[in-house]
Amino acid sequence: MPVKRNSKQQAKFSSALIEGHKGVTAVIVPFDPVLVWDAKPTQLDPRREGWLVAGTLNGIAFEGWIGLRWKRYFIIVDAATREAIGTVVGDTIDVVVEPATSATALAIAREQAKLTTAPRKLRARVVARPRR
Repeated sequence: MPVKRNSKQQAKFSSALIEGHKGVTAVIVPFDPVLVWDAKPTQLDPRREGWLVAGTLNGIAFEGWIGLRWKRYFIIVDAATREAIGTVVGDTIDVVVEPATSATALAIAREQAKLTTAPRKLRARVVARPRR
């Protein structure tokens, strides 16, 4: 899956909508945010972290996060967003994302992270602390 960069921070790719563990729907992100953006993840709760993002899914604006589980990066696509972009599991979604710092993206990420299985502990590397 090729990743195109429209600007220094913006990444563009297409990915199929999948249904994962616990019925969570997501698109797989084909790059490592650390390598592409030179960005540390934000701690979302004591056992979860991710990279806050803003962008578009099939041209519809969204905010959220990129998570990492089972050696795959993903963006959760919730039911309201799936309905807004008119997509179902198996459809290919055009994704444009870039790093975000908004309180809205952080709040969405923290809520969505609760839907994922938490790792036993955070990785040893340093994570960015969210601003309150």
